[in-house]
Amino acid sequence: MPKSVPVVPETEVKPDPSLERRTRRKFSADYKLRIIREADTCKHGDLGVLLRKEKLYSNQLIGLYTY
Repeated sequence: MPKSVPVVPETEVKPDPSLERRTRRKFSADYKLRIIREADTCKHGDLGVLLRKEKLYSNQLIGLYTY
């Protein structure tokens, strides 16, 4: 007796534009100066709060000083 072929539901993958590759963020000079000033006035432990609020990493803050 021949085996029956299992019915496989159609699973087509559709791309989601919101998950596409992200573009680099560009920071204006005014923004960079404001963040550096705020970082300089931070007390011990407050810098992490600032970085999380601005969605920055510490290495990005160092990069802001070089430009």
